[in-house]
Amino acid sequence: MSTEPRPLPATYAAIVFKGVDLEPELISAMLEAPPTLSYRRGDRYIIKDKPAERKFGLWVYSTRNMLNSTSLEEHLAALERILIGDVSLSPSRSLEKIQDLTKDCSITFRIDIFWYGRAGAKLPEVSRSFQYVVSAARGTIEMDLHRDDESTIAA
Repeated sequence: MSTEPRPLPATYAAIVFKGVDLEPELISAMLEAPPTLSYRRGDRYIIKDKPAERKFGLWVYSTRNMLNSTSLEEHLAALERILIGDVSLSPSRSLEKIQDLTKDCSITFRIDIFWYGRAGAKLPEVSRSFQYVVSAARGTIEMDLHRDDESTIAA
């Protein structure tokens, strides 16, 4: 048994939209960003050599393999640029589009965060400003934080 840390990405974050009525092209146009992964309800795929059909649409933009940084702040800044732009005089316009999209609850919006650090490392924190952006857009933040030799902390 090896005592070396697992070779996992140390940090990444993702914007996730999910819903029965989700149209991936609409999200891409709205955020002016291509997804890392997307599909719509009804798309066909193969699982265990059997055909299946997607039950909902999904649009994901992930910083994994895009940013070579262990700084959660840098990953979240990249997502914030997608959500409200670099310097936005009226960031609420972008947020209003997301609010309109998620208002009937058939489409959900969340931010997924993954962080993996050394044993004893200080757990990262999400800035209040980023929390505000996500909250204003009616989204949630899901955090998956791990340290070597410790139990998983999920919030």
